[in-house]
Amino acid sequence: NKGTMAWLFLSGVFSFVYNIIQFSIVHTLSPSATAFGGNFNKAALIFLTLMLPFLRVHKLPGPPYRQVIWGAVITNIAAFSYYSYLQIQAKQQKQQTEAQKLKEEDDENEDSADDSDSSSSEGAFC
Repeated sequence: NKGTMAWLFLSGVFSFVYNIIQFSIVHTLSPSATAFGGNFNKAALIFLTLMLPFLRVHKLPGPPYRQVIWGAVITNIAAFSYYSYLQIQAKQQKQQTEAQKLKEEDDENEDSADDSDSSSSEGAFC
C-alpha cells in the first residue's frame, strides 16, 4: 500500500531529524540536560494527551489523581524551562567574563608595548 509506505518514510524522516537534534543537544549542553529534556518530552506528550481527548487511549482516573497528574506535568515543564533558562544565563555570563578577560589582556599588552616603544625611542634620541 502506497499510503503506508509514505507514512513509514515520513516516520523515518522525523526520526532522523529527532536524532540530529538530540545529538546536537548532547554536544551543546550536558548529559544531564539531555536526560532532563527527555523527561520534558514525556511531560509534553502527557500534556497533549490530557488536553486533546482524541489522543487518549485510556479513561482518565478519578478527581484526586487527575489534579496530581496535571500538577506533575506542569511542574515538570516549568522546572525544565527554568533549568534551561539558568543554563543559558550561565553560558552568557561565562562568555561575558571571557570577553572581559580578553579585553583586559589586550589592554595590558598594549600598555606594555607602549612602554617598550617609548623607552627604546628615548634611547635613540640621546
